[in-house]
Amino acid sequence: MPALDSKTTRIMRKIHRWGGLLLAAFIIFYCITGILLNHRKYFSYFISKKKTVYEVPVSDINIMKSFIDYYKKQTGRTDDPTVIRIRDNRTVEFLYGSHGRTTYIIHPEEGIMEKIEKSPQQPLYWLNNLHKAFQTGRSWVILTDIVSVIIIVAAITGLVILRYRMLDYIMVFGGVLILILGALLWQ
Repeated sequence: MPALDSKTTRIMRKIHRWGGLLLAAFIIFYCITGILLNHRKYFSYFISKKKTVYEVPVSDINIMKSFIDYYKKQTGRTDDPTVIRIRDNRTVEFLYGSHGRTTYIIHPEEGIMEKIEKSPQQPLYWLNNLHKAFQTGRSWVILTDIVSVIIIVAAITGLVILRYRMLDYIMVFGGVLILILGALLWQ
């Protein structure tokens, strides 16, 4: 294979250097958040909970049971739904399974019931599960953590060992600004 001429090599090195400097903040951020997401259960799913208990009047539980049983008969299911939602004081939704895999939407005033069944689209569903540590094997989580740490070390050492010019500082600063802007727009 013929070697690239020196001009082409210099251009490729500049592109690689500038692109790497611009993307360093994204790469480090992506790897750190990936590690955190792999272990989100240990961080209480990044949610803090505050529990407050109030006293309310005692009520008859049979009223709620009869409401649920009435709509369970319409759906033809005997098991209890995972979630029950009432929307706009007009629609009742019974969600079964994880994230409402099967959902019944009942419109009592119109006499209509819709059944929505969700099924995973492969291979995208499988690929998405690679980012869910509770659904993948421990060996995959350990491997991705190790690779993420290696990428972080490579990015940081690359930032440290390079000799910088003013344009390099501008590129790193621009990359950090873009990362901050992206984080602000995400919320």
